[in-house]
Amino acid sequence: MSDASIVALIKDMTAKLSAVADEFSMRADQVHTDHPATPLNGATAAPVREPITVCRRLLEERRLRRRHLPADLFHEPAWDMLLALYVADHERRIMNVKTLVGSADAPVTTSQRWIDHLAKLGLIDRVTDPIDRRRIEVSLSDSGRKAIEGYLAAIA
Repeated sequence: MSDASIVALIKDMTAKLSAVADEFSMRADQVHTDHPATPLNGATAAPVREPITVCRRLLEERRLRRRHLPADLFHEPAWDMLLALYVADHERRIMNVKTLVGSADAPVTTSQRWIDHLAKLGLIDRVTDPIDRRRIEVSLSDSGRKAIEGYLAAIA
């Protein structure tokens, strides 16, 4: 083997090793991007997720579930409403009964019964809109917020 062919072989091997190193680096960066709580030094740490992030993920999973399976298999309007109210609370948005009913993916009368029940349980508060007295604003109560955050922290 000539010196020129050895040099060419070394250059080819260097290029291939460099490509492999770049691929590993790219994959390591992707893992770190997908799981930012995982240190790059290989140590394992439990991911820390904010309750609002967990809540939004739950809502998205529920939407996906209904997209792929019959909706009546997963009929939990109270849970859908509590999650929607938690997100609205976090975003400092006011929800009225009509908007809340729409988030429940259930018949209006069923949703209204659940709103009554959630209010009786002290998980939500209802207030008449001061501008339009026909509208009722709905929000999580302090105990409702604490209950949802406790659950979200437990599953995070």
